[in-house]
Amino acid sequence: MLDQRQIKTDIEGFIKNLISYAVKRSASDIHIQPEEFTGKIRLRIDGSLVDIMQIHRENFDMLASKIKLSSGMDISQKRMPQDRSMVHEKFPGIDFRVSSVPTILGEKIVVRILSVDIFMKNTRLLGFSDDSKEKLEKAISKKSGIILMTGPTGSGKTTSLYALLEKLNREEVNIITIEDPVEYKIENINQISINEKIGLTYPVILRSILRQDPDIIMIGEIRDKETAEIAIRAAITGHLILSTAHTRDAFSGLIRLKDLGVDDYLIRSAVNLLAGQRLVRKLCDCKRADVMTDAEYELMSTYINVDRETIIYRPVGCNHCNGGYKGRQAVEEVISIDKEFKDILRIYGLEGKEIQDKLKKDKFRPMITNGLIQVLKGETSFEEILSALDH
Repeated sequence: MLDQRQIKTDIEGFIKNLISYAVKRSASDIHIQPEEFTGKIRLRIDGSLVDIMQIHRENFDMLASKIKLSSGMDISQKRMPQDRSMVHEKFPGIDFRVSSVPTILGEKIVVRILSVDIFMKNTRLLGFSDDSKEKLEKAISKKSGIILMTGPTGSGKTTSLYALLEKLNREEVNIITIEDPVEYKIENINQISINEKIGLTYPVILRSILRQDPDIIMIGEIRDKETAEIAIRAAITGHLILSTAHTRDAFSGLIRLKDLGVDDYLIRSAVNLLAGQRLVRKLCDCKRADVMTDAEYELMSTYINVDRETIIYRPVGCNHCNGGYKGRQAVEEVISIDKEFKDILRIYGLEGKEIQDKLKKDKFRPMITNGLIQVLKGETSFEEILSALDH
């Protein structure tokens, strides 16, 4: 167990034990947060923050200063944010990104844990249905076009794109990524971090890499008209483009491109597939069987034909999980934009009833349906699906 007394006697040992504890619990971040008279340490596990200990204010100040020093920050600078990287010899294969910001109670430190091993384990399209995986496989088998992954911040879009890149990563292809920033270094892939301070923006890099003979380009995010137009023209001229956009659902990816000012004919010519996703926590094996409440059954039966007495599972909680949950997976929806779909877009635009008819014909399953299927399989809970999808 962690013992804050170690901060005064062996602060490096305490930091090593803290990181080890965080890695063991599969935490993505360590938060070292000031309070009025004390400090506290929290871990982000499966998307949720968990308090692990309160520490005396004196210990907090020592710990914050030591982490800043270890990551090469200026410890005398306490009024401006700082960002640095840190490596720890006891944890090979893990990069640590350290961020410091001044709050009214003192400096808050967040240590991001970037483990390539854990990241690669998660790049498996976890939670995606077989039908969705099949559509994605078909889309990445094409030599050109855009695959657009949508969802809010923290929904796992980039991880899913990396899962696709892993399938595409062969010696005979030139893959280039533009990211903000590059967090995981992947062998055989040329990765570029944007740096807006020196003018290294998405459009600037994108124009340059088109002269680097790429086969496949991953763009961290399409967030302006210039990036969108260059990406779309690259897709039309024989490049496979993978990117993300911040939208509520998959189809809104097209609306987002239109809102950025891209011409309709360019959008329908370039986009091959739209995918939307959220992350939900997976139930631990300690889960308990239960039947649906009336409200849950009403929601379930709106999307899926099920028996009223169908068994579902609730979180319980044990020594091996966090409140009944352990790990996360995606809930997704995937739309293939085939020739018939492109013709409908050309004739009726983005709002015609014909689009809904086409989705029905293609047996499109919205995110809520795929989420409820996961509930029926005992993989997650009603609460998680309703929370993730804002229902």
